[in-house]
Amino acid sequence: MKKLPVITVALVVATLATFSPRNAMAQKFQGQSVVTAGAGYSLAGILMGVVTDAVNATDASSTKTPVIAGMYDFGISDRFSVGAAYTYQGLTVKYSSYTDPNGNVITGNFTDRLTRQNFGVRALFHFGDNDDLDTYAGARFGYTMWNYSSSAPNGYDNSDILSGFGSPIKPQALFGMRYFFTDNIGANAEFAIGPTYFMLFGINARFGGN
Repeated sequence: MKKLPVITVALVVATLATFSPRNAMAQKFQGQSVVTAGAGYSLAGILMGVVTDAVNATDASSTKTPVIAGMYDFGISDRFSVGAAYTYQGLTVKYSSYTDPNGNVITGNFTDRLTRQNFGVRALFHFGDNDDLDTYAGARFGYTMWNYSSSAPNGYDNSDILSGFGSPIKPQALFGMRYFFTDNIGANAEFAIGPTYFMLFGINARFGGN
């Protein structure tokens, strides 16, 4: 079912690009700023597994927020842009028992919360010659900050949990497309390999340009 929105977005963008009366205009990325606000999907289930395995929790249930993202890209030429990006995601695990560091089984109602923030820089290469349809690929390098809290007594130290997430430096490969419905407002879909999301949809605003 998750493939459906991806296919739908691709078909809509392709159709709009074909029939847009402005699609013969040349791209003008140099000096242009694009601001993006979006929400995405991540492999959050893996993060939940790390937490529940670390505290030896049983009867665990979890909830999560989507990945909330904000991005800024600036065109340094008609083909290249550089920018900054920020993402946030919150995850909650509830469970009824766990094994403490001394091997004791503790029962009750417990809640663990984990948040992930990532600050990154990114560089994109833009393809095509359509002023309204922008397809691109690039890379992002980010620094991840984790925060973990638990209501469980005699719980585990933060380092026991956070050590399972590896280095805070996270590279990411990006592939995406934007379509601008007006001179300034558009929408985008972005697909990625690497944290903190693998698929993202957003609203774009662009300013400036030569």
